Amino acid sequence: MLSVEEARQQMLKSIPVLPTEKRDILECSGYVLAEELHAKENIPPFDNSAMDGFAVRSTDVKNVTEENPTELSVIETIAAGYAPEKRVSSGQAARIMTGAMMPDGADAVVMQEVTELVGDKVKILESVDKNENVRFIGESVNIGSSVITPGKVLRPPEVSMMASLNCAEASVYSKPKVAIVSTGDELTPLGEPLKPGKIRDSNRYGIYAQVQNAGGIPIDMGIAPDDETETERIFRESIAKADALITSGGVSVGEHDIVKNVLTKLGQMNFWRVAMKPGKPQAYGEIDGKPVFGLPGNPVSSLVVFELFVRPALLKMAGHTDLLRPTFNAVLASDVTNKDGRVNFMRAILTEENGEYIAKTTGPQGSGILHSLVLANGLITIPSGASLQSGEIVDAQFLN
Repeated sequence: MLSVEEARQQMLKSIPVLPTEKRDILECSGYVLAEELHAKENIPPFDNSAMDGFAVRSTDVKNVTEENPTELSVIETIAAGYAPEKRVSSGQAARIMTGAMMPDGADAVVMQEVTELVGDKVKILESVDKNENVRFIGESVNIGSSVITPGKVLRPPEVSMMASLNCAEASVYSKPKVAIVSTGDELTPLGEPLKPGKIRDSNRYGIYAQVQNAGGIPIDMGIAPDDETETERIFRESIAKADALITSGGVSVGEHDIVKNVLTKLGQMNFWRVAMKPGKPQAYGEIDGKPVFGLPGNPVSSLVVFELFVRPALLKMAGHTDLLRPTFNAVLASDVTNKDGRVNFMRAILTEENGEYIAKTTGPQGSGILHSLVLANGLITIPSGASLQSGEIVDAQFLN
């Protein structure tokens, strides 16, 4: 069996990055930028007021206090979106709104709260320094400068900056379209009564949600029966529609575990066992150059393998370079033993107490106990053969 790191590195090395595409600014959020965006204009494009108040010459209000105010003539009102028409001379002020262009002659803004407007004059009750409350041309971005670099995930701040740069579209990496197939005659669709020996098809829905959370575009391909010919047909259809295929079930050593057979027939299988718990039986291969992830049938195993293997693969396909969740130290809240010959990823509740993280397992850790993941917000890593006591340190990661 491969170790987790060996298998993940082998997989990620073969994962392709998808081609780029042009997307409208309103459809860019969540995509990874594939080009460098430069400023073609200064931002802001002119000196402007940082608040509502009065544009003044700072020398006119030097040493002014509430007990020793000064009075200035108001020569105009400058609203945002309009250019000033007059120059501010000594003894004068211009009423100005937030974002409005600074008039010539003025070098500071007195905020409205420390003034008293009486007719066409304003009483200034507090001094300001030169340049105070003024936002200057190019203060945020200078013309010609690099503003957003390739590889950046376009979040709302980046989309807003694109608009500030007058950039209506951008070149981004495509998000992977991911076909999802559950396998097995034992599976029952939602809404149908359970017959003896049958179980609910829960994995497909959990994987669908995981693909969404990883930024992929899931495609539900339903349930494939334990029939090699029909499974092959569904796999071919899935690969034709998608950039990647995820299956659950059928990757162990049972007589009806046929996913490995179909994968080998249609393409190639790179590995199918990893030294981890849960999730030892898992298949990774390719069909027509597209990655295929065969996840275990047990629900916890399926979701954990997706988290540790499929999620980083989908992120790489979408142009991300930061692929793995951060790991950190956590203190065990109780004794933990791993007698298995594989590393154990235990479901845990991680809480912060007095500046350190505390890890408490979610109870029984069987790979079929889905509720153990419902209760968890993270995973802790227990090395093979380890017997750890309460208070010892383990590696941990959040699941969201």
